[in-house]
Amino acid sequence: MADIPAFDPDATRVPDTAEPAPAVPEMEPVEALPAEPGVLADAAEPVETLPGEPGVPGDTPVAAPRPARPAPAVLGYLAAALVGALLLAGSLFATGGIGRPAPSPSPAPNAADGPSLGSQSAPVTIGFWADYQCPFCRLEALVFGGSLERAFVLPGVARIVYHDFAFLGQESIDAAVAARCAGNQDPGAYWRYHDLLFASQQGENQGAFARANLVALANIASLDVTTFSACLADPAQAKAVADETAQGKALGVVSTPTLRIVGPGGTRVLTGFSDSWATIRDAVDAVLAPQPSASPGPAGGSAAPASSAAPTATPAATP
Repeated sequence: MADIPAFDPDATRVPDTAEPAPAVPEMEPVEALPAEPGVLADAAEPVETLPGEPGVPGDTPVAAPRPARPAPAVLGYLAAALVGALLLAGSLFATGGIGRPAPSPSPAPNAADGPSLGSQSAPVTIGFWADYQCPFCRLEALVFGGSLERAFVLPGVARIVYHDFAFLGQESIDAAVAARCAGNQDPGAYWRYHDLLFASQQGENQGAFARANLVALANIASLDVTTFSACLADPAQAKAVADETAQGKALGVVSTPTLRIVGPGGTRVLTGFSDSWATIRDAVDAVLAPQPSASPGPAGGSAAPASSAAPTATPAATP
C-alpha cells in the first residue's frame, strides 16, 4: 500500500503574492422621497380606523383618512368673504344690477310726485306705496323691482315713483325721513339708502331704524353724515312723510305694498305682494293703450257707451 503523505497546513494557505480583492465603493446616502398626498406612508401619526362588519369573522379594521379641519383663521377669512359678497350684492342691487345700465333717477327725488326712476315722459306711471318696515314691501321690491326696471323703465314705457306710506310706527317715519335726507344730498343716494333700509329690516319697531343705525347706513351710502344728521332732526321732513301718507289714504291706499299703475288706458291697483309677474305685466299692458272708442251702432240707433275696466287687486298684505 502506498504511503499517504502527511497533511501540510501551509499547503492550503493563499500565497502572499496573491492580488488583493477589489474594494467595494461606498454608496452615497439617498434622501427619502416624501410620501404622496393621501398615502399613509408611515404609522408615525395615528389614524382613525373603521371597525369590521359585525358578525363576519376575520375582518380587519380599515384605515380611514382623517377629515381635514379648517383652522380658526380660515374660518375667519371665510366669514369676511361672505360679508363682502353680501355687501357687493347689495351694492349691485342698489346701482342697477350686473350687465345692464341703471335707470336714471329723477333730478328732484323729493319733488311733488316723489322720487322716481325713469323718464318723465313715459306713458305709464307705477306708484309704489310702501312702508320701510313692511316685509311684503321688501319682498315686492326684491322679487319684481329688477324686472320692472328692465321690462318697462329702461325701454321708456313706465316710470316708477316711490311713495311713503308710513303707518307701522315711529321707526317707519324715521326710516322714511332718513331716505328723504339721503335724496336731498344726491338723487342716486336716495335709491342706495332705500335698498339699505329694506335690507336692514328686523321686525317692527325693534330698533333696526334707531338713529344710530340710520347714521351708520348713511356712512355706507357715502353721505355727508353731518348734513344727514341735521336733516334727520328737521321737523319739516317728518311732516312731509305724514302728508304723503295722508295723500295715500285719500287715494284709497289701506295696506302695503300697493301699486297704482296709471296710463292712457286707465288705472289698475294691485294691493299686497303680487302673486306673479304676469299680474304686474298684464296690469301695465292694460293701461298702456287707450281704451278703444265706441263703435257706431246700427242705423238710427245710438252708439254703445265705452266700457271702463274696473281696477284689479291682489289679496291685501298685513295692514
